[in-house]
Amino acid sequence: MYQNRIRHIVIHEPDGGDIHALADKVSEFHAEIIERKLYQSGLTTEQKIAVIDRIIKELKSREINGFIK
Repeated sequence: MYQNRIRHIVIHEPDGGDIHALADKVSEFHAEIIERKLYQSGLTTEQKIAVIDRIIKELKSREINGFIK
């Protein structure tokens, strides 16, 4: 049976659009998803903090010249 899973996301930038405003919206979207998943996880507060720390560590390890690859 086929499961609905996101395979990739394509962001269409409007002509003359502010890329920083778009980046803020995408970042806010991801933060909301992470918050919702942690809330639903049933983890303790300490475990949730550990998960957030690992996410931050992973993002920092992929950062090159201020951009996350």
